[in-house]
Amino acid sequence: MRKSPLLEQAWRYWTSQRLGTGLPRRAALDPKEMGPILGHSMVLDRLRAGNVRVRLGGHVMSQLMGMEVRGLPVRAFFDLTDRTRVMDQIEQVFERPATLEFDLISEGADGIVTGRMLILPLLDSAGQVTKALAVMVTDRIATDPPRRFQLTHSTLIPVVGTARRDPAAEPQRRMTDHSLPVEIQAGMAEQAVPFQGKPSVVPWLRVVK
Repeated sequence: MRKSPLLEQAWRYWTSQRLGTGLPRRAALDPKEMGPILGHSMVLDRLRAGNVRVRLGGHVMSQLMGMEVRGLPVRAFFDLTDRTRVMDQIEQVFERPATLEFDLISEGADGIVTGRMLILPLLDSAGQVTKALAVMVTDRIATDPPRRFQLTHSTLIPVVGTARRDPAAEPQRRMTDHSLPVEIQAGMAEQAVPFQGKPSVVPWLRVVK
C-alpha cells in the first residue's frame, strides 16, 4: 500500500494493464480511465541512456514548474545536487525493469513542499522498455514555481518475470484486484533496494486537485 491514496490508485491502474507478469504497453493507457491520476501524471520517454524526457504531462506537473512540461528532461524536476543519483535510479526503471518511488522535499519562497513520485515502466510499440508512467503528489499547492525537489528516500523494486518480455502474443485480458500478479499478492517477491537519506517530514500525502 502506497502512503498516498492517489499513488495507490496509480499502482492499481498500472497493474490492471499488465498481461500476466508482463509489462503494460504505453498504448494501453486510457486517459478516460485514469480519473484523478491524469492531472498528476507524466509519460516519460527514454530517448537513450541518460536522456529521459517528458512526452506528456498533466496540469499539476505544469503548475509545479510554471510552464508546459512536455519536452522537458525529467531531471529538471530535481535539485542540481541530486540529479546524478536520481537519474541513475530512473535508468534502472528501464534497464531492469523496475518500479521506483521517491520521497521528495522542496524549499521555496512560500515554504516547504513535500512530495512523492512513483515511476512505473511501460513497453513501447516495439515491445521495448523505453516508456514509463510517472505520477507525483504533493502535500500542498506550490505558488512559487518552478519547484525543484531534493531526494530524501527512494525505493527501487525489480519487476518479477519481466526480462524485456513482449506480451503482444499473449491473450488479451484485463486483470482485477483478485487476479494480481504473484509478486503483488505476496507484497513483492524481491527485496527492495532503498536509498538511505533524510526521512520524509510528513507521514502521508493528500491529493492536490
